[in-house]
Amino acid sequence: MEGESLTEFRIIRLRRETALVQVGELYTVRITHRLDQRQALASFGMGEDGLIAPCHAPEGTLIAAEMTRSPVPEPGRWKRAKYRVAEGVTAQAQPCWHFSAEPWELFLRRAAPGVDAILCPNAGTANEVAEVLGEGAPQILVDPAAIEVADFDCIIDQAISGDVPIEGGMLCIERTRAMTMIDVDGTGDPVALNLAAARAIPPLLRLLDIGGPVGIDFVSMAGRAERLSVDEALVTAAVVLGQHERTATNGFGFCQIIRPRTGPSIPEVLCGTRIRQRSNESRAVALLREAGRSVGHGPRHLVAPPAIIDLIRSWPEETAALRIALGVAIELVPDSDVTGYGHVHVGQR
Repeated sequence: MEGESLTEFRIIRLRRETALVQVGELYTVRITHRLDQRQALASFGMGEDGLIAPCHAPEGTLIAAEMTRSPVPEPGRWKRAKYRVAEGVTAQAQPCWHFSAEPWELFLRRAAPGVDAILCPNAGTANEVAEVLGEGAPQILVDPAAIEVADFDCIIDQAISGDVPIEGGMLCIERTRAMTMIDVDGTGDPVALNLAAARAIPPLLRLLDIGGPVGIDFVSMAGRAERLSVDEALVTAAVVLGQHERTATNGFGFCQIIRPRTGPSIPEVLCGTRIRQRSNESRAVALLREAGRSVGHGPRHLVAPPAIIDLIRSWPEETAALRIALGVAIELVPDSDVTGYGHVHVGQR
């Protein structure tokens, strides 16, 4: 957050095996298949192949490698991770992650030097953060009210639906395999609408961690002067993005912004390979969160479609933590007739 404005939003998922991969971390990978003289497929032992280049080692060789892009979901498929050879690092005896901490701990350590304070929802979380960061950590505060003000649920809803309101209209975000498309839609003066969109889009890309090529389809404008004014507004707003490239707006009102992409964006984390729908993982997480917020003295019955229940059953540590936190039994109830992510029923004693 900067002041009272939420500027960057990240979700760290630990459940899908490939979500454990961390950009910048080291792995021992096995070359599984050579694609050509320069590049090959490699596996770090979780059944997921990644692309490593440049690499000249023969198939079967173990190599120390650095992750440069984690696996990312696209509509209908997952895109492979990318590695590069880690020079001067000795490979281990089998494919593995040379992990030094849990993913959330790594995130904290990387983010901490650039922040003034870390806000936590409760004292338990604050103590965990302090233990991970040790001496020299930023100020650590327990401030659940500030976290509520951030309104994460609203951002999640917008990331899933792709519809983000702006002054005089709407931004409609569509994920495709080629790029992320943003359509500017609304009524009234097209220049005013496009100027509002140009000011809103770069902060939105930063907020939702959307990288790679991003196409922007502005409302058609009458002449070159209007396009230049929109371009100037976009250039000014895009300062918050840091490293990026941008094309000028053409006569059809289309331009591109290209940002580095090291992993899934917030919409990709929430939707996976689906479009404008929560993935099963996100539905299971939502159901567990609802259970954790529920009140009452009886056991909790988590009722959801069978696929969601099966996924939660594969997370025994999550359900055990929920049971301890609430002090009641947790019952998982599959129901094929339930829609969405399901619901939580509080039993009576």
